[in-house]
Amino acid sequence: MLRKNPGFTLVAIGSLGIGIGATSANFSIADVLLLRPLPVPETSRVVAVTPAKMGAFGTDAAISYPDYRDFRDGNRTFQGLVASSFLAFGFSPNASAVAKTIYGAYVSGNFFRTLGMHPALGRAFLESEDQAVGRDAVVVLGHDFWVSEFNANPSIVGSSLRLNGVECRIVGVVPERFSGVDPLVKPALFVPLAMSPRLGQENILERRDMRWLSVKGRLKPSIGIAQANADLGAIAARLERLYPQTNRNQKVQVQTQLQYRVKYLPPQAIMAVMMTVLGICVLLVACANVAGLLLSRARARSREMAVRLAIGAGRGALIRQLFLENLLLAVAGGLAGILLAYSITDFFNGIPIPTDVPVSLKAVIDQRVLLFTLAASILSTFVFGLAPAFQTTRLDLVSALKSIDADSGGRRRLWGRNLIVTGQVALSLVLLVVSAVSWHGFRDQLKQGTGFRTDHLYIAGFNTRPINYSAEQNRRFYKELLDRTRSAAGVRSAALASDVPMAFNFSNIGVVPEGYTLPPGEQSLNVFNYYVSDGYFQTMGVRLLKGRGFLDTDQSSTPLVAVVNAQFAQHYWPQQDALGKRFHLREATGPLVEITGIAETGKYVWISEPPLDFIYFPYTQHGTRALTVLAESSAPDAATLASVLREVVRKIDPAMPYSNARTMQDFFTQRTVKTTDIIVDVTTSLGLMGLVLAMVGLYALVAYSVSRRSREIGIRMAIGADRQGVLRMVLKQGLVLGSIGAGAGLILSFLACRAMASSLWILAGHINYTILPAVAAPLLVVTLLAAYVPARRASLIDPMRALRDE
Repeated sequence: MLRKNPGFTLVAIGSLGIGIGATSANFSIADVLLLRPLPVPETSRVVAVTPAKMGAFGTDAAISYPDYRDFRDGNRTFQGLVASSFLAFGFSPNASAVAKTIYGAYVSGNFFRTLGMHPALGRAFLESEDQAVGRDAVVVLGHDFWVSEFNANPSIVGSSLRLNGVECRIVGVVPERFSGVDPLVKPALFVPLAMSPRLGQENILERRDMRWLSVKGRLKPSIGIAQANADLGAIAARLERLYPQTNRNQKVQVQTQLQYRVKYLPPQAIMAVMMTVLGICVLLVACANVAGLLLSRARARSREMAVRLAIGAGRGALIRQLFLENLLLAVAGGLAGILLAYSITDFFNGIPIPTDVPVSLKAVIDQRVLLFTLAASILSTFVFGLAPAFQTTRLDLVSALKSIDADSGGRRRLWGRNLIVTGQVALSLVLLVVSAVSWHGFRDQLKQGTGFRTDHLYIAGFNTRPINYSAEQNRRFYKELLDRTRSAAGVRSAALASDVPMAFNFSNIGVVPEGYTLPPGEQSLNVFNYYVSDGYFQTMGVRLLKGRGFLDTDQSSTPLVAVVNAQFAQHYWPQQDALGKRFHLREATGPLVEITGIAETGKYVWISEPPLDFIYFPYTQHGTRALTVLAESSAPDAATLASVLREVVRKIDPAMPYSNARTMQDFFTQRTVKTTDIIVDVTTSLGLMGLVLAMVGLYALVAYSVSRRSREIGIRMAIGADRQGVLRMVLKQGLVLGSIGAGAGLILSFLACRAMASSLWILAGHINYTILPAVAAPLLVVTLLAAYVPARRASLIDPMRALRDE
């Protein structure tokens, strides 16, 4: 039957292909953003261990090494606990080569064994190699780093490389699929934690107040999250009693990887949920479309079904046959959907990530996505095929065999088809409104400004830790770098900062405003922060509302000072002047810092973020090791400063590696503008897919209605109705359906917009609700166009032929 009706078959397969393809692609994107399991065996037993007060973007998510060691050795519910920390290293293949910055991970000695990861070459770390501080200079390479730097040399095990000036022996290479325990980054190599002091990381292995490790654990079989929480909670309470100075209120929690990621990266979690819901909406519209087509075919096949029933075929057998036909449609649609999903994921993977950090955000159509596609195909068979199958086999045999309209329920049964079409219109309107609101919201945020400049700036990152600079060498290097950059040709101004806005680094610090009462159980309030030099606010274009910026005289020997943003000032000193107020660092008994300036609130993490509390500190008072130079160019193209900065660095220290060198405009465009454009493009594409499917469904319904009413239309025209009247009558049917669907869609769109606004990280600020009718009006015009072709066909009916055929 499918072969005998190629037009119907192609439309049905195309509709399902669009729906299944969009849903599968969105699942693949949600997978990479949020759902993808760790690449280790029995991943469901691997959980995250974090402080109970962990905040967004990993704030307060780290644990000190002494605490980790006590949790590891004292628990009764884990097969093992592992610790890691992602950091920059200075890498060179030999002593004569100039070092370059790479990003790897310090890991505990049981890291690979506990995770069940066996190296592709060589071996993992031995327990003894993570026990003596600085003794065992060994390293395990990441697969991609092994390929790019060592040409996938299978004999690499046993040879050496240099990290931060220290010769290290390569003992293994991880498999290609292993990317570590962070969902976003792929370390170039892995080094034992015990080597961190020797490689330039200050010896913090015995400091309980230095929390820098991400901890994961593999639960014992049959042990649940609640038991693990109780186990580690008891250990944390004991540590609080033993070490009240460092462990007061330091409770811990055990979370699944999904719970951890939702809290760690709220914008990505919300985006993943939104994309999945929109994809499902497209699939529902597609299923509704095919269901409407099948219902329309039910009348055409009524005589065939009646004959089969009359000669003894059972109703169950006919339903199975129809389901088999529907399954073939769904499978063909699923195959078409896979091709569409590949195209969408390739588009997503084309998003440039403006950083030298090895960020891993690649959507793939893997086995899990293919299984999801198969499940969606089978599920869609039941969604679109159930009602048509039952209706097709529920016939009046006498009427059907006489070729009389077997579907005598007529107008009573037409309500089902009407409901399907209005639902399609409603969902397509929701999809279009979401894309329009997203576009308007992002553009509005960009127009309002970010609170910092992006033009005429060139940026480059430095880190003195990988080349083992002492504190004094660190101070001298950055002072000379700043002075030489400022005096270089073509440079109008320059400054230093620990981060640039919209970067992937999220620095935060605990503070306690003087006189502020902390909530019970809290030791401090976590606030995002930068460490910057004098001249930063002028160079970066950040407006100071009150007070002053930093001076060259703000040194470690002078009283601590800070500049806060207006949001922080209003938050903790409402109706007061925050200038001159003070806050404690890290805890209520920590050193006091005086506020000397108030800066305008800007954007720090994401373009549509809500207003965030933020603090700027002078880097000269905090001994910062990793800083980015910001150079303002006097020329229109800031890229001309690339060679200038290279020459400045060469004169200071030719061995100093640097990274993330680019213009600020390029960074901002790639990180913010293009990313938001792609989000809007994807949601708009989903909306247009839903609209096309809905219009096909509306066209099919009106055409079906015209074919059923041809005798009625013939009689009307025979007794004097003109063609314009018939045209208006049929168009009215399409307009009524479109209006009802648009009305329902407006209600759903309003609720969707409220949900988007409440998420904060998608759309900050007010939503322009005039967008809803502005989208609904063109949608109604399109519904009229979809109904016009069958309406015109109805107006051209020959009344005599219609009466004779009936």
